[in-house]
Amino acid sequence: MTIVDDMTGAGGPGVAEDRRSAADRWRERLRAADERDRVADQRDAAADRRDRAADARDAVAEMRDGHSSKQDAEVHRVLQRAMNRDVAADQRDAAARARDQASDLRDRAAGVVSVDDAAGDRAYAGIDRDWAGRDRDGSAGDRADLVEARNRAAARRDTAGEQRAEAALDRVQSESDRTHAAKDRDHAADDRGAADTDRPPL
Repeated sequence: MTIVDDMTGAGGPGVAEDRRSAADRWRERLRAADERDRVADQRDAAADRRDRAADARDAVAEMRDGHSSKQDAEVHRVLQRAMNRDVAADQRDAAARARDQASDLRDRAAGVVSVDDAAGDRAYAGIDRDWAGRDRDGSAGDRADLVEARNRAAARRDTAGEQRAEAALDRVQSESDRTHAAKDRDHAADDRGAADTDRPPL
């Protein structure tokens, strides 16, 4: 037979049950604290992964920007070459027109100047026009290369911008993970503090 103190109830089944309930609450708080710490660790690990991914994306963006800068220099070189070829073609066309005029004058003065000289002027004019055509073809090719180079540079810049945007998003999400992890750790500390308060007597 169990003897129960009328004032304290010590030794009764109700007290034992209360002690078990207190022990259960204490263990539950400790489990909750451990779970919050585990989640906080996972969030921190996720934040680290996102930061590394952001760093990698930024590195790719820097590399693409570097390629774009080199491509810009190539675009400038190709453009300058096309302009030089256009100038050369204009000069050759002008020389051909001058030779045509000279040959016409020689034709009019056929009695004084050899017909062979007029034919020679026309031949040189034809050569000038041929070279002018080649210069213009080369210029057209350069300009086609220029368009392609500009398109490649623009594509690289677009990709670099996308990489930077994704890196920024990763960093925002990383910061959010770390904020939540800190809150989880605060809650875990609260749970442990409450567990210490509720800790049942040994």
